[in-house]
Amino acid sequence: MRRFSLIFWLASVLFTLHQIIEKWYSIPLVHAYLDDLLAPIIVLGLSLYFFQFIFPADQTYQHRPIHLLIFVFWYSLLFELVFPFFDARHYADPWDVLAYILGSFLFYFFGNEPFEKKQV
Repeated sequence: MRRFSLIFWLASVLFTLHQIIEKWYSIPLVHAYLDDLLAPIIVLGLSLYFFQFIFPADQTYQHRPIHLLIFVFWYSLLFELVFPFFDARHYADPWDVLAYILGSFLFYFFGNEPFEKKQV
């Protein structure tokens, strides 16, 4: 059976706990950037699982760095330019882009695991 990485599960649990806790209590810095840091880990982890499931013949599949760059570009474009332009509930924050980059690095080094390690 395919599996998710430990960092994916940690990010998912932390994201869920943060969403529940912030209903009653909010720490401004955590409220502003934690979700942006965790989003790449969760989204890229789900997409890695999807690709390993769709292409089961390549169980060593991992996202390449270009995939992470595309993710950061796409999320930055949508959440920092497009959504703030069309919806007043969103606002552009360049620090969010840094959080997307850092989350992508965390995913790449700790979550970008092949389903099966390649036998040498």
